[in-house]
Amino acid sequence: MINVMLDPLPDEWHGYKVNTSFRIGIQVFLIQYDKELNEYEKSDVLIHLLFDDREHPDRYELQECVEWFLNGWFHDKPGSSQDKRRLSDYDIDQWRIYADFRQIYGIDLSTEDMHWWVFCGLLWNMPHKQSSFMQVIEIRRKKVTSKMGNEERKAVHEAQRIYALEQPQEKKEFTADEKVKIDEYDRMMAELRVKKG
Repeated sequence: MINVMLDPLPDEWHGYKVNTSFRIGIQVFLIQYDKELNEYEKSDVLIHLLFDDREHPDRYELQECVEWFLNGWFHDKPGSSQDKRRLSDYDIDQWRIYADFRQIYGIDLSTEDMHWWVFCGLLWNMPHKQSSFMQVIEIRRKKVTSKMGNEERKAVHEAQRIYALEQPQEKKEFTADEKVKIDEYDRMMAELRVKKG
């Protein structure tokens, strides 16, 4: 486990150099929810974003690398909640995040550069009372209970309607034909890497 106060933050995964800019992290996160791209196209875009040089993991390792990149900063144990709702969106929440970083940390995200893990550590540890972003996350997360009065339930439902995010659908499995095409592409890329190597 890396300790941000003691260790340099990593910029490679299993020997592959990774672009660790927070701007890349935001784009990687957004790609995961992009309905315009199929899984194969998403993999191509992820490879282009994360790996500046020609060396990159194959498609089977790529998802493991993306998981490490997006979540490697987080050291708490996962909660027992089965709630898989999407609670944030870097496009929709951009101004809340930008304003919070300016107000709370004095950081201008339009000019500052930082490691994705630093950005995430700062973002997800902002004081709730000072952060408009964290207040919206709480609204999205809030459960309506029978203990609430009618007015409170109505207010929560209205706030959740205002701040609602589109939720992802379950991922579909690749068809046999799609798997064959992916395997052919991976073989072709492996041959090209050998020729260049």
